[in-house]
Amino acid sequence: MPSDVSTAFFVLWLIVAVTFSYAAYWAFTVRRVLVHRLYRRQATWVGRMGVYFVALSSFLTLALSTGVSSLYVNVVGGLLIGSGFIVIFAWMDSTIRVARLSDPLFRDTLRWSKLRYFLGFGTVGGAIASVISATMSGFSQVAPFGGALFLGAFALLLSASRSGDITLRKHLTWTGLCTFFLWLGSQVQMPLSRIQFLVQLNLPDVITYVFVAAGAYSLYRSAKSLVPLGHVSIADSTEPAVLQPIVLTS
Repeated sequence: MPSDVSTAFFVLWLIVAVTFSYAAYWAFTVRRVLVHRLYRRQATWVGRMGVYFVALSSFLTLALSTGVSSLYVNVVGGLLIGSGFIVIFAWMDSTIRVARLSDPLFRDTLRWSKLRYFLGFGTVGGAIASVISATMSGFSQVAPFGGALFLGAFALLLSASRSGDITLRKHLTWTGLCTFFLWLGSQVQMPLSRIQFLVQLNLPDVITYVFVAAGAYSLYRSAKSLVPLGHVSIADSTEPAVLQPIVLTS
């Protein structure tokens, strides 16, 4: 049974890495054909996040499966995880602010314009603490992504329901689901690790990667949702109108 679970764990990691890679590939490919700057910026974010998650998941899988715990590995792990705190928050923050522009009533979801400063400060502090913790105790002891990721996911899903842009509405929904699944995956590891029976079968890692795989699929759908569907969007309304000359004929 343990060998079967280890195989399942490896297969799940492979699925996660391939899905994140495909999401990044799709995002960068779509970006080249998108006309509006707003959509191109979102595609760039999705592509960069896909690359980051491939690097993070690959590092964690290889380091934890081989049991390497040298100072160099811990420092690299701390920097990789700590930078993720900041990059993921910047991605959510940028997307939530774009979402507000697509709301016909311009509502400030969760008062994000003010909440973002508090969460940003806490995120930077968490990133610094993760590097220190990884260096002193090992990268596996770093605290997982917390409240900022959950609040960001909730704000994205709520913003999606308020968006007047069909394309952005779908994009926000899938982005919100992606961040929610990633938050869920980061939270279940610790409580499941306290159940000895699950630990003996390596099931906490498997269950964690199931949620991460769901997040990877959601990121892919987030990129795919940016493909124009032939409708007038908020991005269209921001383009300056071109006045056509009027020719009078007798």
